[in-house]
Amino acid sequence: MKIGKYISELLYIYDTVILPGFGSFSTTYVPARFVAEKNIVEAPARIADFSPVPKEGHTPLTRVISEQEGMTETAVNDFYGKLVNEIDQSLQSGKKVELENIGLFQLDENGEIRFSPDRNMNYLKEDTGVSHVKAPAFIPSAIKDESGDTADSIPADEGQTIPPPGAANEPEPEPADEPATEPETEPETAMREKDETNNEKRKSSGGLWWLFYIAIPLLIILLILLLRFDYFFGSEGLFRRQATVERVETVPSEPAEPAETTLIDEPGEEITEPDPIPSDPDIEPPPPETGRPVYYIVVGSFRNETEAQKLARQLRSDGAPLAMVFMQTPADYHRVCYGYYYDLEEAESHKASLDGELREKAWILHR
Repeated sequence: MKIGKYISELLYIYDTVILPGFGSFSTTYVPARFVAEKNIVEAPARIADFSPVPKEGHTPLTRVISEQEGMTETAVNDFYGKLVNEIDQSLQSGKKVELENIGLFQLDENGEIRFSPDRNMNYLKEDTGVSHVKAPAFIPSAIKDESGDTADSIPADEGQTIPPPGAANEPEPEPADEPATEPETEPETAMREKDETNNEKRKSSGGLWWLFYIAIPLLIILLILLLRFDYFFGSEGLFRRQATVERVETVPSEPAEPAETTLIDEPGEEITEPDPIPSDPDIEPPPPETGRPVYYIVVGSFRNETEAQKLARQLRSDGAPLAMVFMQTPADYHRVCYGYYYDLEEAESHKASLDGELREKAWILHR
């Protein structure tokens, strides 16, 4: 059984998934960063994370394995014990243990578990789809002048003359009655101009480094905007959606009509009677209100959507007017709920009142 595959699929839905007896798995956000040794810019991602605590607690892993592998929950718990025991023995013997789509486990010098996540798995729901970007090559630090010399080889003292080739080996002319002709040297003004030119080249090369630190981030931002133009600026883009939400929030809402009947629970407190729920089992109940926490009592999960709808109609016929097929998992399973509630205590109370077999299969999902 590939336990890592089940944990990976559940991390797309749940914040924490516990492997009983071993530890808990969650996800952590990794921002974009520049990797100097690879000369690339890594895109942002959300990767798996592991903690040795807690080792026990409510986890959807047991129910998913029980449904998909056709095992009882007792058999699944026995499987946990054998699996965790094998992992502990392998780690204690110095071996590395890998869970598919999750990552690698090994013991460090202190005997504690060290986890290395599988970076090929990205749990970021708002993934832009941009892959790693390779940075351009670095600019040379020295620039050659027209004569082929680098800036570091230019003489530092102004006014110093350079003898012509071979002048060091020629003997000095003997004094004569007529003044001897001195060997031609480079004029002082020419040397000064050459030094100024090389100084300007040094300054320009230093300025290019500042240009590198400014231009590269701008190029990366422009590349992301170009590749994901529709995501940011399309008709259903991010900025358009934000603008639409702001306009909707500024429109004054019409005054709500007063409820036809009210129930008095305590003095000074009015409770509005909820809208009637259709009693026809062929009519699906209305979805829960948006913007409120919802607690679903899950009683089934099917690959076949027709079977899921059949169970929902049967539950409505048996007196559960809020029963419906309410979601499809990443593994293409259609979940059926007995009902949904806005209060956890109310959901737990209804779950406890179910029939024996239905109550054993039921569990509460918070969305």
